[in-house]
Amino acid sequence: MLTDREKWFFDHHGFLHLPKVVADDDIARMIELGDRWHNTPLEDLPPPLTSTSRTGERSPTIAHWINHIHYGDDVFQRLVLNPDIMRVIITLTRGTPCLVDTALTRNDKASDDIAFHAAGQDYGVKDGMPHAGFLNAGISLVDVPDGTGFVCLPGSHKRHFEPPEISIYDGPPTVINVPIRAGDCVVFTEALYHGARRWTEDCPRYTIFNRYVDRGAHGNLPIESHRHLLPAEVYELEQPAVPG
Repeated sequence: MLTDREKWFFDHHGFLHLPKVVADDDIARMIELGDRWHNTPLEDLPPPLTSTSRTGERSPTIAHWINHIHYGDDVFQRLVLNPDIMRVIITLTRGTPCLVDTALTRNDKASDDIAFHAAGQDYGVKDGMPHAGFLNAGISLVDVPDGTGFVCLPGSHKRHFEPPEISIYDGPPTVINVPIRAGDCVVFTEALYHGARRWTEDCPRYTIFNRYVDRGAHGNLPIESHRHLLPAEVYELEQPAVPG
């Protein structure tokens, strides 16, 4: 369940900041794997891991990501089941969460920033509880100082009009930037207009994105040919909670 303050904050802003939900030992292991996988040629990644950012026509300075990371190590399996994060996900999906994507993203100083974007408008309130049909849990593995990283247009998940052209570098109250620490998580509805400012630090910025929906069938997961790599709890979380 969400606290009254969390319900108010998510309804008003479209996101929640959950501090220090990942232990330091797990963070170190995730960074170790991130360094390894991001320096591995696409064809040599352990299946079913892949990188859709390395395929097709994309900017040469795009921030790259590795897909299906929870098939690659149990540290990521623990993360998709993290009780502090799932408390929020389960509540916002009305008890029917379904894992549809996991990715480990790396940003460097040369990486592109990300303009504002959003997906759908499936946010609402029913029986005194907020509900979001498409959620993203962004977990940072490094400290992200003020002026970089996640930005959003607070309240835009409840919009009745599409926003005009707004820069991710504009300031409050229209645009807010959310500095976070290693091990923190930002859970946000994909209906919220969000983006990312350019990374300015010397170390890579590693972020894990676990995405959940609340209904219906989808074509992303599970990957049945590699089902044996998952514990039963994670495989169950990949199943559509409501027949689509």
